[in-house]
Amino acid sequence: MIDSLNGTLLHTGVDHVVLECGGVGYLVHAPASVLAALPTNGTMRLFVHYAVSVDVRSGQSEHRLFGFADREDRQLFRRLIEVQGVSATIGMAIMGARSAQDVHTAILVGDESMLKGIKGIGPKLAQRIIAELQGKLAAVPMPGRVAVAGGGNTLRTEALSALTSLGLDRLKAERAMNAVLQEHGGEGPALEELIRLTLKNL
Repeated sequence: MIDSLNGTLLHTGVDHVVLECGGVGYLVHAPASVLAALPTNGTMRLFVHYAVSVDVRSGQSEHRLFGFADREDRQLFRRLIEVQGVSATIGMAIMGARSAQDVHTAILVGDESMLKGIKGIGPKLAQRIIAELQGKLAAVPMPGRVAVAGGGNTLRTEALSALTSLGLDRLKAERAMNAVLQEHGGEGPALEELIRLTLKNL
């Protein structure tokens, strides 16, 4: 229904902002990472997820807007809340705790520890998130990736950045990654596959 809102920042709360668009003030829930990067004033755009929840007892409905810096972050949030047990609140906690690229990488490589470190996520839920989303995320671009001509160096940089964000030693990760690239010759694997193979070589 609403793809994005572009308006004047009126107010910033603990977990939300109020944007004035066309004379209407919209309360938009946003992850901590978005709130931390907000301008002090002026105009801004948020890509919005519109959600309606209904209380089965009272029949009352609640309408909420969730805002993200770009479409890729919003898409990751939507995939997260498709997992049973991941409410919008938990989804926002995940998106606010780490960057979308870190979350994407953690799921891709099966890093349960990163997910379990977020409030509201136990071992079983972390395992379920990885099990249900690992295959889906392998088929989509990683958030924050930029296509650049001569992508060999870009691929190395992105893979190394993703690996070190998981707490791996940079030198060891680079050596393992170079071994993988040598095995594949001139045509290196896609980013997600390169990360997987590098982790196996460590």
